[in-house]
Amino acid sequence: MAHGSRVCPQCGRLNAAEDKTCYNCGKRLPGPLASSALGVLTDFSADGVPATKLIAAICIVVYGLMMLSEGSFRFDVAVSGAFKLSTLLRFGVLVQELAWHEPWRLLAAVYMHFGLLHIGMNMFSLISLGRTLEPHFGSARFFILYTLTGLLGFTVSQWWYGSSPPTAGASGAIFGLVGAVVGVLLARRDPRWRRSLVNYLVYAVILSVMLPVNTAAHIGGFFAGIVVGALFEREKQPHRRAGLMLAVAGVCFVASVGSVVLSATSPVWKQVRQAELARDEEAQRRRLDSE
Repeated sequence: MAHGSRVCPQCGRLNAAEDKTCYNCGKRLPGPLASSALGVLTDFSADGVPATKLIAAICIVVYGLMMLSEGSFRFDVAVSGAFKLSTLLRFGVLVQELAWHEPWRLLAAVYMHFGLLHIGMNMFSLISLGRTLEPHFGSARFFILYTLTGLLGFTVSQWWYGSSPPTAGASGAIFGLVGAVVGVLLARRDPRWRRSLVNYLVYAVILSVMLPVNTAAHIGGFFAGIVVGALFEREKQPHRRAGLMLAVAGVCFVASVGSVVLSATSPVWKQVRQAELARDEEAQRRRLDSE
């Protein structure tokens, strides 16, 4: 005989471990595997920021796969790192006019980072903002906000620069989250929105002078965040669209993962990798001939 108890996910009542249906609502109770999966999901969302953790997890997994792609773990404490161009291309980097031929990179680049310092700073900012904004907007809207502002930020970047050096990272979306804070103040007619807008724009300019950042993506994501944040804040009875927003967030998640997969299946990075290998072999041959 089984010992212990389990909670019905439908009504929340406690049942005996051996029960197959809930004594209160009559619904079928999940089996051991389903109960374990529900437990993991509950733990993941226990602190109210599951979308923030999901975004961070995707970024970290992509960075880990980039290290594995080169056959060695790179722990360069730097913004740019030392990844080969083929590896960057494999996981969604934007470079020159490639985005016009492979537009999914505009989204894949939001989850790709060049070095430990790069991903570390962005994840710290993401978690800090997520703890405030995700409980305010809800997880579905927060994920939509991150996806849209990151995508629009890199779209503005591509339009502004045209042919650009390799660029990627979550900072455009993070500036979108910052913009959403201004959007909330604007929707509430809070006069502090003007000061916040000026402060954040000045910060963006200073950052662009101090570091080699993508200013166009930052500003594009920032203003997109103001619009989306204000629209979300002005919603009347947002709970009525909870199901719709969850579905849209699901589409954003599938599109995000799909964009990384499409980048990994692109023939471009494979062609560049072959050229890199040929160049390395030629350099090794010259070294041996000179000895």
